[in-house]
Amino acid sequence: MSNSKADKPEHAKGEVGYGKPPVEYRFQPGKSGNPGGRPKGANGRRATVKRVLMEKHRADPAGTGKPKQYPAIELVLILLKQLAASGDQRAFKAFTDLEKKFGPVDMDGKKVGYLVVPEELAEEEWMAKYSPKEPPPGDIETFD
Repeated sequence: MSNSKADKPEHAKGEVGYGKPPVEYRFQPGKSGNPGGRPKGANGRRATVKRVLMEKHRADPAGTGKPKQYPAIELVLILLKQLAASGDQRAFKAFTDLEKKFGPVDMDGKKVGYLVVPEELAEEEWMAKYSPKEPPPGDIETFD
């Protein structure tokens, strides 16, 4: 027996091992490895959910008598809010969880707000006009 490369079978000519199947089982050029796979243009679940949630529907959730166009997701949130307000415990938990996740941003526990000043004053004028004139009752200083 000789150990020449010509005596070896065809599948042994290419390297065979992990990630290197025999030549006859490798993907052929121009032929799909998954012919029964997803067809081109098919939508996945995420696209379907987005399309359904963004569909517009005519509704009058406020009861004004004038229906408006609302996306389905907004109608679901309005219904969830109404159920939570009527005492449904599961709806209340779901609504508060959504409010925590997407509600107003808390600035590291600090209270944030606006100060509405009716007029612009210099610091001295502001102190004279708005600072307390007398100390609060019960806050009398005694000196011995």
